[in-house]
Amino acid sequence: MVGHFGREVTAPGLKLELVPLASAPAWERWLSPEESSRAAAMRHPALRARFVVSRGLRRKVMAELLGRDPAALRFPEAEGGKPRVEADDGWDFNVSHAGDHVALVTSRGAVGVDLEKVRPVRAMEALAGRYFHPDESAAWRSVAAARQVEAFFLLWSAREAAMKCTGTGLARGLALTRIDPAVLDCAQVSGTVGGRDLMLRRADAPEGYVLVTAQAVS
Repeated sequence: MVGHFGREVTAPGLKLELVPLASAPAWERWLSPEESSRAAAMRHPALRARFVVSRGLRRKVMAELLGRDPAALRFPEAEGGKPRVEADDGWDFNVSHAGDHVALVTSRGAVGVDLEKVRPVRAMEALAGRYFHPDESAAWRSVAAARQVEAFFLLWSAREAAMKCTGTGLARGLALTRIDPAVLDCAQVSGTVGGRDLMLRRADAPEGYVLVTAQAVS
């Protein structure tokens, strides 16, 4: 399934894939021998399916983009823990998973994605005050009570996507990240991480999920 960004939104060079965990058997053939061994050792079915889809999807998609043998791809971690592809030819990718789905985004230049399952959260106001930029927190408090849970996860997802785009870990990136609070109502907004400009886009997601991509602005 390819994500769509809304009629008015364009995303040059960006591609989003959203794959259900139920498709895991179809992705096993894309795994490397080491990944297959790791998957076979996993006892929890959901964790195993998530691993198989995530690893198989990134290997297949990146091999097609780079015109290389999937089995030959290596995925070292860059500074901050973000996986990359050796000899990436300018391509970047990012993976996120939540509930029964895995999302993968690719782009020329830095990119990030975050998929979240909307669910009740205890102490949302305290969490928003701790983790959101003051502008974001104020915008979240202003929305109607019926929208607050979804709005919380939209802001959370946008912040996660932004920090993943830049390879900035959660512990280091909280104070450096600001998302335009208009993300609560708009499909495309701006964001910054440590002075780096980003474009954030809300993508179509299954009911009960939110999905946001972040792309570095040249």
